[in-house]
Amino acid sequence: MEDLDYYLDKYEANILNTNQYQNTYVGWALEHFIDETKILNPYLDITLKLDLTDAEKNYQDNFQNEYSTFTSFLIWKLLKALKKHPPFWWRYINEKWYQVNNPPLFYPIAVGGKSRFGEIVINNATKLGWLEFSQLYQNSKDSILSHAILPKSREFAYQLGQFVGNLPSLDFSSFAMHTYRRSTQSCFYFGKRTYDNKKKLTVPLAIKFHHGNLDPLLVELLVRDYLDELCKP
Repeated sequence: MEDLDYYLDKYEANILNTNQYQNTYVGWALEHFIDETKILNPYLDITLKLDLTDAEKNYQDNFQNEYSTFTSFLIWKLLKALKKHPPFWWRYINEKWYQVNNPPLFYPIAVGGKSRFGEIVINNATKLGWLEFSQLYQNSKDSILSHAILPKSREFAYQLGQFVGNLPSLDFSSFAMHTYRRSTQSCFYFGKRTYDNKKKLTVPLAIKFHHGNLDPLLVELLVRDYLDELCKP
């Protein structure tokens, strides 16, 4: 059995002061959408098509290195954008709301064969600079592809971390993800990147979020910041 307190400390999680949101929509949502007697399904799914044309040029001009991939660039920039929006890292655990200040990256990876999937877990992912992150991401990926064994302890890395996935061969128009009961973690899945006849590069991005700590307005604000972040040198 994993020790929750150990992981709360490891990922710098603090109890959220919900009193500051009394008599507001936020305070109401924090209570309403985790009440299973009132809400049958508190999760929302949305799939967007993102224009990555300028982001790709920014990556090629300013970020490409011997370890990097465009995928790792998209993930690193997403983490930077998420850091500006704390509710994405609010977690409801054992009847308490927490804010996780240093969530790990939790990234499933297809390895094929009998194992089928492995998992990349990068601690301190939101604090790493680009070179360090791209190297660690690539080394972790290479290690799992050569020896795909699931770690023994991963429940709280998933529950407290930031889930990001990638389906590079699927050009989906919608994608609904499952989640743990009462898990308030947001999940992101990128799809296949495609060019149109004008050389415009787009990618589908599926997002699952819990209505207790998040809503479509916060997703809109995140996506706006993410697109801005992707173009920053």
